[in-house]
Amino acid sequence: MQAETCRLYLITPPAFEPRAFAGTLAAALAADDVAAVQLRLKGADDDAVRRAVQAFRPVCDAHGVPLIMNDRPDLARDTGCDGIHIGQEDASYAEAR
Repeated sequence: MQAETCRLYLITPPAFEPRAFAGTLAAALAADDVAAVQLRLKGADDDAVRRAVQAFRPVCDAHGVPLIMNDRPDLARDTGCDGIHIGQEDASYAEAR
């Protein structure tokens, strides 16, 4: 039986300038096999999260990597993210659906 290949799941830093970090993200996605990128901006306002998605979405799409939103099903839906990460103390699964 062939062993499954372990893939990277990248999580963004807690704070960054989206356009500047998009270059860093592109380099990381080009360097290895990445399964997904989680946008994790706890405490950031909605506009900051939207700017990050606008900067990262083209980068992730170019590499065929899903962009996952952390904790915000409303923004994940509104910004076209590929998925949502729901933590234990966050929105309920029913709310996220």
